[in-house]
Amino acid sequence: MKIINDINLFPKLDYPVVTIGRFDGVHLGHRKLIEQLKNIAEKNAAQTVLITFNPSPEEILFTTEANSVRLLNIQQEKEALLESLGIDYLLVIPFTEAFSKITPDEFIRTYLVEKIQLKELVVGFSHHFGYEREGNFIQLNSLAKKYGFRVHEIPMEDIQNRNITSVKIRKFLIDGMIEEANALLGYSYNISGIVVHGNRIGRIIGFPTANIDVKDTYKNKLIPKQGVYAVLIRCQGNSYKGMANIGFRPTLKLEKHELTTEVNIFNFSRELYGEKLTIFFVHRIRDEVKFENLENLKAQLDKDKRKSIHVLENY
Repeated sequence: MKIINDINLFPKLDYPVVTIGRFDGVHLGHRKLIEQLKNIAEKNAAQTVLITFNPSPEEILFTTEANSVRLLNIQQEKEALLESLGIDYLLVIPFTEAFSKITPDEFIRTYLVEKIQLKELVVGFSHHFGYEREGNFIQLNSLAKKYGFRVHEIPMEDIQNRNITSVKIRKFLIDGMIEEANALLGYSYNISGIVVHGNRIGRIIGFPTANIDVKDTYKNKLIPKQGVYAVLIRCQGNSYKGMANIGFRPTLKLEKHELTTEVNIFNFSRELYGEKLTIFFVHRIRDEVKFENLENLKAQLDKDKRKSIHVLENY
């Protein structure tokens, strides 16, 4: 997949088949659209072109100091997911307030017709675009006739009568419904970060944890609801089983209780400081709880581990 960050550098293609969207999560609904995009391209010996935005429109239009947007993917994750689906060209358009004011006609004419010279456009159900989302499927058809390209609309994709949307998946993750989120994503929701030094109390009670620093890399990524999770871990190409805790560690006597993400890797003893871990969330075990003492915490962690092993064995 060739990634292009400047529309002026987009190459001249024989037969560009294009789709447009935020593609936050690259979920099963997105994959249905991309599958259709690839099918049309294959029939026409064409090239697939996916247009997305960075930053996401939500980050520019809806973020305030009191209400920051949390996304399912950072840009690098989105690009990796799209590459795995076999897209030929990924055009990343910088989204600004000025860009948000472009009219639907101007966007289609300037970006798709003049710069990319598209032949066919594939859009999702109820697709809207342009200033204040004024552009719709009816207008797209009108513009297609005006500029000489074809439009294909993909019907709303359902799984068990649930519409697949990034908003719905975010809500599941915020509520700790990790399995429901994963079902709509088509993969296990995950976060990555560098292992940093912690307070080492986990070692004292027999559950050493790798503390993951996600602050810089994942400033705008949604972290699932606080609690204990059965997880899979990837590190340096190897996969492991474990359990993770997202929370403020209320049982411990700390000067400051900050939200942390830490993972206990089963049957693992090597130091991981400075290495990158990716945590794949499989099942939420329980809420975070404040225990009277470390002995009670350890007893609960023993139960959590047994349940996690059972869940992961059947995953």
